[in-house]
Amino acid sequence: MLPAHNEAWRIGGCIEAVEQAVKPFWGSYEIIVSEDGSVDGTEAVVSSIAKANTNVVFLHSQVRLGKGKAIKNALRVAKGDVVVFMDVDLSTNLKFLPIIARLAKENRGLAIGSRHVEGARVKRPLSRTLFSLGYNIFVRALFFDGVKDHQCGFKAMSRNFVDNIEDKVESDGWFFDTELILRCKKTGFPLSEIGVDWTETRKKKESNVRLFRDASKMGRDLLKFKFRTLIPV
Repeated sequence: MLPAHNEAWRIGGCIEAVEQAVKPFWGSYEIIVSEDGSVDGTEAVVSSIAKANTNVVFLHSQVRLGKGKAIKNALRVAKGDVVVFMDVDLSTNLKFLPIIARLAKENRGLAIGSRHVEGARVKRPLSRTLFSLGYNIFVRALFFDGVKDHQCGFKAMSRNFVDNIEDKVESDGWFFDTELILRCKKTGFPLSEIGVDWTETRKKKESNVRLFRDASKMGRDLLKFKFRTLIPV
């Protein structure tokens, strides 16, 4: 699954790269692009690709819904025994795709890529690394979940986990990744975290994330989630 907002210039290459990574390992697969209120022609590019390639499923929204909502829309139509979602910029090396999918299937739960565990190799600006480390420390301090990286956009889910969790995750925005993990822990599903090779591919002006604005919003979402759930402290 590929949530996409204003990705016209890169979405074609992303779909091609993902398909090349998937083909050697799965005879049957679908690549769901959940386009999210783009204004740069992303929907036209994906629509054209989907018409020529039956393995590509195109979901379109006229308005911006948010990353979380785009992923939830894709989850509702996904058919696979394992469902993977990743960022369109492909910051995570796709050599980890079969690994994370296999882990989710074997563990019958959630498997996540991580930039903050042993074995991870990361190239990104220091400011974003410090923000990421600080955010993850804050989450662990609130929920004691033991997870090192909640926001890496590279996650795989088994079918039974998807069926159990898809209607429970409330966030429509960037907090979706963190809430998914916290609900996984709350419901007792297995969670595997593996180090990945991760390279910042977006220039600052291209990013859909605004560091301080989104940090404030995610902090509020964390505190709201803390007080409205029964997750123990």
